[in-house]
Amino acid sequence: MKKINKLSIISIIIIILDQASKILISNLLDLHESINIICNIFKITYTKNFGAAWSIMWNQRLFLIIITILALIFIIYLIHKEKRLNNLKNIYYGFLIGGIVGNFIDRILHGYVIDFLDFNIFGYNFPIFNFSDIFIVLGVLLILIENFVGGEKNE
Repeated sequence: MKKINKLSIISIIIIILDQASKILISNLLDLHESINIICNIFKITYTKNFGAAWSIMWNQRLFLIIITILALIFIIYLIHKEKRLNNLKNIYYGFLIGGIVGNFIDRILHGYVIDFLDFNIFGYNFPIFNFSDIFIVLGVLLILIENFVGGEKNE
């Protein structure tokens, strides 16, 4: 049970950070309004994403909800299958669950995901995203690092 507590705390912190930031943005900005943070590089831009990453599967809300539920079930299965969760696993599973649930809450409550982190890097206007997206990507990267760069040996 101790392993679940660390993971749960990480997930809850991410969900709170994500939802608080989205509430703040949606209350302070009008839709598509931007605040320039770093000239020509970073803006806060309030958008609504009715799809998934890069706005794929636009207006496929039910499908995306089903995929999200299946992903959460699969991650919970992996957690319970683990013999032990080390700190890295607590972190990456916490990141994944927190990020997935953060966007899931938006999709359930609003029918879309609130995005606002807007970067233009070397002339490429990267798709606008949010904190949940960051933690999902970090969780996946940590899994890849553990599995391909010398994580724990198979037991």
